[in-house]
Amino acid sequence: MTAAAPRSMLAESQAIRVASARWLEAVDARDLTRIANVYAEDGMFLVPNAPLAHGRDGVRAMWTQLLSTPNLSLRWSPSTVEVAQSGDLACETGTYRLSMDGPAGRVEDDGKYVVVWRKRGLEWEVAADIFNSSRPLPGA
Repeated sequence: MTAAAPRSMLAESQAIRVASARWLEAVDARDLTRIANVYAEDGMFLVPNAPLAHGRDGVRAMWTQLLSTPNLSLRWSPSTVEVAQSGDLACETGTYRLSMDGPAGRVEDDGKYVVVWRKRGLEWEVAADIFNSSRPLPGA
């Protein structure tokens, strides 16, 4: 490995952190086109208690449903971004906080997530996005 390689991986990691922040801005703006375009054409969104959303149309539909939840607030923060030596794949892990109005009142959740990023040309896109709660199941 050359001396330039670690700096390149660091730069790629930073580029993914910037892309993740822009993605969250799109969520805040409820911009479904920008959100869907973060994902690869064949990208997947794996939401708990829901079917797999596959492809940009499926992802857009899942985000449409999620963003229609009353008084939704979503925040996430990357903890790690690891770029593969090949430079075309990366894994982001982090934590999220989610709150919304539910049928029985306000719902608060926090948990962790994994995003697999794939580089196409000069841009990073989401190949797979999954999250799950860190809270115990109700009644457990």
